[in-house]
Amino acid sequence: MTRLLWSLVGLVASVLLVACMESKVAQGQRFVSGDQKYDPYFENVHQQQVAASTWPDDKKSVRRPLVNALALTPDASDDTIISATRERAKKLGGGGAKLELTGPHVTAQGGATNDGALFGAVEESVRAEQERARKLRGLMEKLDEMAKQGGELKKDADKAFENRGANKADEKKTESMRQLRHELGAAVDAMKSLARDATKSIKEGDEFLDDLGSALQMKETPKRGRGGGGFKTPAPPGTKPATEEPKKPAPPAEEPKKPAPKAEPPKEPPRPKPKPAGEKPAEKPPAEKPAEKPPAPKPAPEEVFNP
Repeated sequence: MTRLLWSLVGLVASVLLVACMESKVAQGQRFVSGDQKYDPYFENVHQQQVAASTWPDDKKSVRRPLVNALALTPDASDDTIISATRERAKKLGGGGAKLELTGPHVTAQGGATNDGALFGAVEESVRAEQERARKLRGLMEKLDEMAKQGGELKKDADKAFENRGANKADEKKTESMRQLRHELGAAVDAMKSLARDATKSIKEGDEFLDDLGSALQMKETPKRGRGGGGFKTPAPPGTKPATEEPKKPAPPAEEPKKPAPKAEPPKEPPRPKPKPAGEKPAEKPPAEKPAEKPPAPKPAPEEVFNP
């Protein structure tokens, strides 16, 4: 029982350790295991990541002729390009223009003016978008195959790790094998992710061409909400994904100042309690008489001179 418990503890610790590992492949970097059974695969994965990092620029390049003809900024979104094309088509009068994807070819219709600069830019951008989609379709199949190949190599690495026997005591070799399995898993995920991105980009390109044809006929189109740079791709090799700085906590809101207490009005002196009816008011004491002044002294009798 104790032995089984320690085995489970070791398994859990191993899983947690792998989960905490940083993956070079996931960051778009080249991984070298030193084993020729796996390194050619890792090199191929890295090449696909480098190529995919240029996909947003490829999309901008495809739309550049149309962006220039409409006098838009290089990073104009698909919605902006379509909207500007519709406004330009309205100035042609008549029925606008018709886009034929076969060719491709744009013609004025319904008595509209022939806008050579606009029509030529549309044809060039459509042709470039069709070529880009063709390359992505071929690449999508290759990415699916590479994901399957990575899955098979991962199974081999897992089996070798389980059967490492005496190498279990070699911590350095065990760590190296664990890292190999982790990077193989990241490589499989990366190839699947790029395959999904390629599929998404092809679909978005088809929608762009449909919307462009509608805009030339002055029809409204749905808002796609896509930027000019396309989808997100892995960071260029040798770079680490940008990490956002932790946001500083917002300063605490100041508590509203309490209003000063209102001054209380001066209290009135207590009123005398009313006396019960029938009770006579107390008589006032008689006023004291002022004290009588003493009589003035009588003058002394005059003395008679007797010689």
